[in-house]
Formats: sequence, structure tokens, C-alpha cells
Amino acid sequence: MSFIEKQRHGGHFYYYLAKNVRVSPTKTRRLRIFLGREVPKHDQLQRYFVELEKRSMGQYRPIWLPKELVERVDDLRASIIVFHKTPSGALPKDFLVRYTYNTNAIEGNKLTLRQTALVLSDRVAPEGVRTDDVIEALNAVDAWNFIKSYKNRLNKKFVCKLQYELTKHTSCRIQGGYRDTDVRISGSKHMPPSPQDVPELLDELFKEFYKQRGKLHPLELAALLHNRFVNIHPFTDGNGRTARLLMNLVLLRSKFPPVIVEVANKEKYYNSIEAADRGDQKPFAVFVAGQMLLQYTRIEPA
Repeated sequence: MSFIEKQRHGGHFYYYLAKNVRVSPTKTRRLRIFLGREVPKHDQLQRYFVELEKRSMGQYRPIWLPKELVERVDDLRASIIVFHKTPSGALPKDFLVRYTYNTNAIEGNKLTLRQTALVLSDRVAPEGVRTDDVIEALNAVDAWNFIKSYKNRLNKKFVCKLQYELTKHTSCRIQGGYRDTDVRISGSKHMPPSPQDVPELLDELFKEFYKQRGKLHPLELAALLHNRFVNIHPFTDGNGRTARLLMNLVLLRSKFPPVIVEVANKEKYYNSIEAADRGDQKPFAVFVAGQMLLQYTRIEPA
């Protein structure tokens, strides 16, 4: 998206027509056309818009995301950097409450949004709720703070610690370690691999992640990591919550805002994961981009 940029040089202001363009999976640059000390009239400005669009053609093209969608999420990222400096600065005050409620509700946690807010603000269990539901809400905050403070490479040890933060003090049978039995995912045709294959598959996953980091748009990379992780399904419990935190960690490190997968969109979420299990990564990448734009711009992508 093109915009008017105002700069001060000496004692005067000057105007530029600017557009942020992604030139590689990890880099963007700003194209500018000098407009002068005043913004031109509409007809002339339109000609500059056309010229700038021509200059931006032939730049980096994503693999799974439509180019127009990439431009919109990159514009969102750029505005966050300008106005908030970091993605965390752009988060609404109730973000962690809504994130905790939705990520847990997808997995069957029965706390309402209001109850989740009470648990996180007062650390008091509402009457009549399951103890595990309350502990999971508190754990979600600990896990979120853990990924925000983690600065090292992603690996098996990290995801085991992350799953522990999510499941500690609950009835989850194995906390911080891999599952030891075969599992079936409710409502899915996908059969996760045998437990003895999990450690090697996770090693391969993180090798692939770092290999693809220079090839995929950060949002595509985050979506790929999420999908490959839930496909392996390494834990007895907490796989989905861990995958969503991994996805958001990649987004945060690339200065994109984190995404809440809302429980109201659970069916679309699962359908796009099923597509990824069949080898089509595009639906989930598009789903995540759409959720991001809707949450931070309130505009649903076409």
C-alpha cells in the first residue's frame, strides 16, 4: 500500500510517495518518489502512484500467500514498527485474556471469557469450574511469558519446556516429555507417527525450519512450523497450544503481531490443518494472515 511520507530537512518539510516492498523472505525496503515541498494535486499524484506500482513489480513473490495479502500484512508490520516500535506495543490491554481463553477453549477448556479474565486478574477459581481449567489458564500466561523471554534457537529441548509450562500441575500424564503411545486425533484422518519416531522427527522439523527461513515469508514460515509440529503430535497433551505459541514466537521475532486463533473459527482452523496434512500449506497460511488482519485492522481480507 502506498502512502504519503513527510520528512523535515533543514527548515522545510518535503513529501514523498512511499511504499514498503518485500525484496526477500527476510528483508523489506521502502521505495520513494520525491513529491516536493507540497503534495501534488490528485491527477499528478495518481500518475506517481502508477509509477511507484511499476517500480515495485517483479519484487519478491511469496510461495503460498497471495501477493496482495502479503502487502497488507507487511503494511501492518511497518505501521507497528513506526508507531509502536515492537509488536508487543501494539497489543490491546486484553490481548492475553483473549489469547488464553481462545487457545484453551479450542482444546476443550470450559472457562468462559469472563471467567478467564477473573482467573488471570484475581487468581481466584470461579465456583463450579474444573481445577485443571483454572490451572491451564494460569499456565498459558507462564508459557506466553516464556516464549517472549526466550532468545535462543528453537529445538527439541525448548518445545519440551514449553509443553511443560502449559501442562504443569494438571492431570496431563507426561509433562515436559514425549508421548509413549500411539494416538489418534479426534475428528482427523491423520495418524500421527509412532512415539519412538518423535525425537528424530522433531530434529528434522527444526532443521527444515532453519533451512526454509531464507526462502519463506515469515508468516508462511510460522504457519509451516505450526503445521509440521501438530502433524508430529509429540506430546500426550498440549500439542495445539504449543504449536500456536511456536507460530506466534516466529511472528514476534519477525516483528509481526501475534495471532489469536479464535474458537469461533475452530472449524476453519482444523480444515486448514487437514489440508496441510495432505500437503497443501496454502490454506493455513492464508487463514493466519486473515486472522491477523481482522484482529489488528478489523478489515476482513477479500
